[in-house]
This record gives sequence, C-alpha cells and structure tokens, in this order.
Amino acid sequence: MSSTQALPAEAPWIPPGVIRLVRLKREGALGRGDLVATRRLGTCEVVSIASPHSLTVRALDNHTHYRISGIDFGTGARLREV
Repeated sequence: MSSTQALPAEAPWIPPGVIRLVRLKREGALGRGDLVATRRLGTCEVVSIASPHSLTVRALDNHTHYRISGIDFGTGARLREV
C-alpha cells in the first residue's frame, strides 16, 4: 500500500487590480491587522486606512510597506474609529 499526502491548496488566482480579503477580525469591517492579498504583493497585513480609497499594507514575505490607492469599496464604505 502506498500512502499519499494531501498537497497544500494553491492560493487562488487574483486578477490584476483586485484586493482579496483573506482574513478579517470583524466581519464586514476592514481594519488594522486584517489580511488582504493582491496579485503583485501577495498576502499583506493592513497597517492603516487613510481614506475609503487608500490603505497602507505590509507585505508578509518581505515586511515592506506599500500604499494602495484608487480602491473602490462602494458608495456605502465609511471610515470609523474603533
């Protein structure tokens, strides 16, 4: 008999210009410490949210900070202090 190990699932393909929400601490609310992913940067931790259209992230693989802007979370997106 041969044993087989399950291979780790590949990360889903992320289209250009898309920010995938990987893990949120609070459902429906993006905040500091949450994980997002982009095609170019891979998985990142949210460092700050400057506006409903701009956020700063830290790439998990190299710890470099990046500003992502031009985001459209929709007309209902609001900034709140928690």
